[in-house]
Amino acid sequence: MKDNKLNILFLASWYPNAEFSQAGNFIQQHARAVSNFVNVCVLHVVPVKSQATFKVTKKWNENVYEVIVYYNKTNSTIPIFSNYQKAKKQQEAYIIGHQTALQELTYFDMVHLNVVYPAGLFASLLLKKYKLPFIITEHWTAFQNSSNNSWSFIEKYFIKKICNQALKIFPVSENLKNAMIDFGITNSFQVIPNVVNTNIFDSKKAYEKKDWIGILHVSNLKDEHKNISGILSVIKKLSEKRKDFKLTIAGNGDIEKFQQKAIELNIPREVILFEGEKTPKEVAHLMSQNDLFLLFSNYENLPCVIAESLIMGVPVLSTNVGGIPEMINESNGVLINPGREDELYQSLDDMLNNITKYDSEKITARAKDIYSHHQIGEMYFDVYKSCLNK
Repeated sequence: MKDNKLNILFLASWYPNAEFSQAGNFIQQHARAVSNFVNVCVLHVVPVKSQATFKVTKKWNENVYEVIVYYNKTNSTIPIFSNYQKAKKQQEAYIIGHQTALQELTYFDMVHLNVVYPAGLFASLLLKKYKLPFIITEHWTAFQNSSNNSWSFIEKYFIKKICNQALKIFPVSENLKNAMIDFGITNSFQVIPNVVNTNIFDSKKAYEKKDWIGILHVSNLKDEHKNISGILSVIKKLSEKRKDFKLTIAGNGDIEKFQQKAIELNIPREVILFEGEKTPKEVAHLMSQNDLFLLFSNYENLPCVIAESLIMGVPVLSTNVGGIPEMINESNGVLINPGREDELYQSLDDMLNNITKYDSEKITARAKDIYSHHQIGEMYFDVYKSCLNK
């Protein structure tokens, strides 16, 4: 590609692929946002059990050149040998992917690393071998939730080393920035939030009036994370007081498990609806048909689904965890403490009684100023120019 734009290599530890279609979709949105200002190539590698040799896929996808390399997953049960083989194959896959990327863009001005580990190992190699500088955008909740941190000593060593090699680090929330500092990372930080595709998620469209208030929950349905069980317990209690609402639960997890739990709790069928995995367009449609978004997570970072809800003009009831307090205020929602079902019950009841007080148009306008493709893309474009002195 020959033009006057900068060429940026997006190294992604997580990214949507044939094995995991929703993995790192927020990184994909960041790539699409900056592609309005620069040429972007995403490089991601994926270990696969059945992959005997390296398989490379490459394509232009919404103005982003995506190179994904699939390689054989290590099966050894000997820890030291397994880790060595895993790292060796992984780096070979990155080298193959990098060579493929250069066939299309011919050179790169800098690397934009997304999620420090493990892709940062290759960013470090590119810095050493080609003097190619890199910045980091970080999303990882493991920095915030030490009890969920399974990093080994050697992984922690490399994470700190890679972070300290970066020109600058861009956590998606202040909460994550502080967690990274507490982890022992010393670098320059600037918070740039997650991004929402406003071609899909737009203002809340008018819909046919109904005699009930719609509550929506969309997630990966992992109970230890999203506390779906807690939501169902509260909905059961709330249904004993009122019937003027309907909760829709959608996601790509074990939906049948929670359908069965709802039956066991004897939640009335008319107040709850279960949906499976949804595309972004389908999620946007669900948001347009509901009045309130609900998240009862035990921990979070900066959930894209909250930003999407706000872009749609839908107020949010969420737990006060991670970077969520940076997103929610009195004008667009309510915050409660994690695990407190009594607070969830009272706040849901209050919001159902006062749902008309929220101004959807104002919620949308404010959210677009923060999370839109143009806003985030332009911020990173300024970062690239500043880092490269262009």
